[in-house]
Amino acid sequence: MDKQTFEKIIDQFQNEKDALGQSLNMHYLLIKQGDTCYQYRFKKEASPSDIRSISKTVMTMVFGVVMRQAELGKLPPIDEETYVYPFLKDAIPITNKDNIDMLKKVQVKHLLTHTVGYDDVLLMRDDIKDMDPYEYATYVVNYPIIHEPGSHYLYSNAGFYLLSIVLQHFLQEDLHTFMEREFFNPLGILDFTWEKYGHYLAGATRLWLLPEDLLSIGQLLLNDGKVNGKPLMSQSWIKKMLTIAHITPEFDSPGASFRRYAYGYGIWLTKDKIYFSHGTDGQILIVLPEKDTILISLAEQADIKPIENIFNRVIEHL
Repeated sequence: MDKQTFEKIIDQFQNEKDALGQSLNMHYLLIKQGDTCYQYRFKKEASPSDIRSISKTVMTMVFGVVMRQAELGKLPPIDEETYVYPFLKDAIPITNKDNIDMLKKVQVKHLLTHTVGYDDVLLMRDDIKDMDPYEYATYVVNYPIIHEPGSHYLYSNAGFYLLSIVLQHFLQEDLHTFMEREFFNPLGILDFTWEKYGHYLAGATRLWLLPEDLLSIGQLLLNDGKVNGKPLMSQSWIKKMLTIAHITPEFDSPGASFRRYAYGYGIWLTKDKIYFSHGTDGQILIVLPEKDTILISLAEQADIKPIENIFNRVIEHL
């Protein structure tokens, strides 16, 4: 990647139109290949962006930090096989008694892979628009779980919000405080905003970061969980994140390099050893380990297909 190539990619974003014939509402573009890094700001102001569902990847990595600290004896034992019901039963009123047997079967891994067992997509823009955020936890815990945990994949914000609840009660500390101290600050991310849904961090969304912050997170994935050579989480956890948990044909784009072929733990996987996080409005973090490359876009663009198409072309020509 050289500057001239990067500028040509910028031109593609500036000249592309969405399905309504409008220019793309881009915030940032960042590409790092090896030791070379280029960044472009499409707006005058240099302000953080809501990274939307990239937050799910961040939550998964935070859980990796918690697991490592447990392995070192700094915290009680916890891993992806841990059952979540003991952390929920005393924290949130469970009025739907039919849910209890199912909740008792839910493990952390089900939260990370969208396989809690719900039959409806939850905690998205439409279903909570008229609801008090302090009711979200009660809403999710009591919403009917139809399928056996682990048996049914349904992409949703519910699992990662539940993970936020579980972690806060497991740590017996405000999760934002823990994350700031144990995850963000070691990465050099000293200023971030993560919105709360009631008493708990949103978990699946509503995290505001700058592109260089996302670069640090992408670099952590690329470096097997190490920061400056020191493990923040175990290499085995990164490997677990990047192992296929579910094939996702309903989201796939066969024939493309940049495609949602499968889902791991909190992250999307292609068929070509590429992995990425993806937000609703064009927030994208792509890692190409074999090319030592990280691609990042931040945007507020309802029709994200043009952004995906440009990135697909970029990947195929790297």
